[in-house]
Amino acid sequence: MPAAGARDLAALVGADTLAGRWGNAVRQAQEDRDAIAVARGQRDPRTTLDVPDLLPTAEELLDRVISLAPTLHGLDSALTPGATQALDERIARATGAGASEASARSLAMLEHQRATLRELEARRDTLARKMEKALLALARLRYEAKRLRGL
Repeated sequence: MPAAGARDLAALVGADTLAGRWGNAVRQAQEDRDAIAVARGQRDPRTTLDVPDLLPTAEELLDRVISLAPTLHGLDSALTPGATQALDERIARATGAGASEASARSLAMLEHQRATLRELEARRDTLARKMEKALLALARLRYEAKRLRGL
């Protein structure tokens, strides 16, 4: 039986994303959100503080993870390992090919591809850091929710 507030993660991020590198992060975020909901529901109001924004904050962080995962999965699929090195090798060959108009156009295209590839890699790294921050924040919230529960 799914926890209250549980979502169909495969429908939200896609089965490929859930089965890929970022699937565990999405599942962990859902587990943390569910644990926060359970801990908040089990708290003893006489011995713990009421933290009304705890669950909405957890929901927002889960939503962030859910929104980042498919993009990161797509970028990982597009950015194959060794792509930059292979492109650099092609640029080196094109540079030594001579000074014809066709080779100059080819070199300009390859350099544009390399710049685009580097931009995509930088974007992936930035999004991965955002994912990591959201996951860490959820883990901290889960810890705090258990602590506030008074157990």
